Amino acid sequence: MNDEGSDADRGAPGAFGGTGPDAQRPDPAVKAAVSRGTRPVVVPELPPDPADTPIARAVEAAIVVRGLGDRQPWPRPPRCRVMTIANQKGGVGKTTTAVNLAASLAQHGSRVLVIDLDPQGNASTALDVEHHTGIPSVYDVLVDGRPLADVVRPAGAMPGLFCVPATIDLAGAEIELVPVVARELRLAKALRAFDTSQLDYVLVDCPPSLGLLTLNALVAAEEVLLPIQCEYYALEGVQQLLNTAELVRVNFNPGLHVSTVLLTMYDGRTRLASDVADDVRAHFGTSVLSTIIPRSVRVSEAPSRAQTVITYDPASSGAIAYTEAARELAMQSAGTR
Repeated sequence: MNDEGSDADRGAPGAFGGTGPDAQRPDPAVKAAVSRGTRPVVVPELPPDPADTPIARAVEAAIVVRGLGDRQPWPRPPRCRVMTIANQKGGVGKTTTAVNLAASLAQHGSRVLVIDLDPQGNASTALDVEHHTGIPSVYDVLVDGRPLADVVRPAGAMPGLFCVPATIDLAGAEIELVPVVARELRLAKALRAFDTSQLDYVLVDCPPSLGLLTLNALVAAEEVLLPIQCEYYALEGVQQLLNTAELVRVNFNPGLHVSTVLLTMYDGRTRLASDVADDVRAHFGTSVLSTIIPRSVRVSEAPSRAQTVITYDPASSGAIAYTEAARELAMQSAGTR
């Protein structure tokens, strides 16, 4: 006797799941699809939070960069901080750093003045300030002794942000100032005569040299912000700049010091970038901001639209990084970094 019975009688699982006799007869449409070799459809699982999407994250980042999402404004310094952004090597991000830090600070409640001391006038371009020949500029301040207040211009449509433009005339200023007595003090005297009580920051963008223009900037400032590109060549000239800053401190400006170092153009794909960053942190210690500025196409594109990356693409990696660097700078003022 066979008491076990057949699979169908016992309700054994069929080829397509289920039990009982009906499980042996799959849907003809399904059978036809499988016979043609069609792959089964895989339905992805929904994320835990349906609102957590790349677009939503980009929007959230843009809100933070534009200063619209902060519950509290960033702290403002008790008095105006005058900072020179200097490095005699070209292409390390001096101008980019100056305009983007200024824009980010302004969007978070600070009042910022950018002094464009580079004859190329790139900072003026990025801040949408006219700087063609004949425009009152920093050249008139240095050479002719014109008051700084006469040449200050609003920077585009961003409230709280101002600029002293540079024209091509500035290229000849170093030669014209040779016979002038105390020529290295021209900018410092202009700043002392200017009312900075309504400002939180004055950022001076220097040319890529250690000439008379950079010397004027170092004498006029209290702090040096040193941008360093994450490449080997960028390290070679840093010591020369530090030596120059020390000479200025001893002879003209006892309060001058390197308060901030910012690593720029970081490429995480290379071992060299990490090594340079480690070397800089080992040398400068806590002066180095935690934020590192990555290489970003958007940062390069923004000046062609007469904008900073903060307004051009606030959700980009460059805008987010500069906003975080500006926040660290603001926290320095409050001593909470």
